[in-house]
Amino acid sequence: MVTLTLTGCLSVAPMPTPAPDLVPSAPVPTFITPTINPTATFTPKLEPTGTPDLVNGLGSVLYQDNFDNNLGWEIGLSDIGGASFINGRLSLAVRQSNSYYYIHSPAPSMTSFFLEVSMRSELCTKGDEFGVMYRVNNTNEHYRFVLTCDGEARVSRLMETGEVALIPITQTYAAFPGLLVDNQIGVWADGNNFRFFINGLEVFTARDGVLKAGGLALFVRSRRGGQTTVSFDMLIARALLPTPIPTSTAFPSDQP
Repeated sequence: MVTLTLTGCLSVAPMPTPAPDLVPSAPVPTFITPTINPTATFTPKLEPTGTPDLVNGLGSVLYQDNFDNNLGWEIGLSDIGGASFINGRLSLAVRQSNSYYYIHSPAPSMTSFFLEVSMRSELCTKGDEFGVMYRVNNTNEHYRFVLTCDGEARVSRLMETGEVALIPITQTYAAFPGLLVDNQIGVWADGNNFRFFINGLEVFTARDGVLKAGGLALFVRSRRGGQTTVSFDMLIARALLPTPIPTSTAFPSDQP
């Protein structure tokens, strides 16, 4: 018997792996995030103010501007920001953080008045401010009533020596926070007495007799964001009617 011995490399192919039973898988959903382009501005419905005495106490129009035409505003650009008329509104923009921009109105100097203006926050971030300056004198000393992008409000007096808070920053819940919303603010000034309104609601009162008279201006301030844009519309200032002086009533004497 002859025995043959074979030497060498022997390759053994692996056994094929049985294919698993195929189970139809659920289709993978496709999520699409739409790009939202704001096409409308939310204008809240204002409720009655509850202060009919204020309406009844208003006289002739001292100044009115719907910004369809430039009545004398100094429009222009600077390194900080600028002002322009866009779609029947006056737009103020600031392009640097911790900076502010204001523009004087053509309104005459006023002492006693009721002022209203509508403001729309086109672009703002937390802490940014916008509002109205009144009783502005030749050295730009003035009172300032402003809202923030968060819906807070404050009132201050700006002097050459610094700023004094008449009303510190306060959450009134009368203002609508955020972007592309309209807020209407009002200032009633009669001598040393001030009343402040947001969207038809009286939110503050204050007394201060330092600045007696002056003009109007609109104001925007950027805090940390570095880009703030606000547009204004329907600015009106009306005179205050004289307060009636109560007359004494004569009562008959108890004596016979």
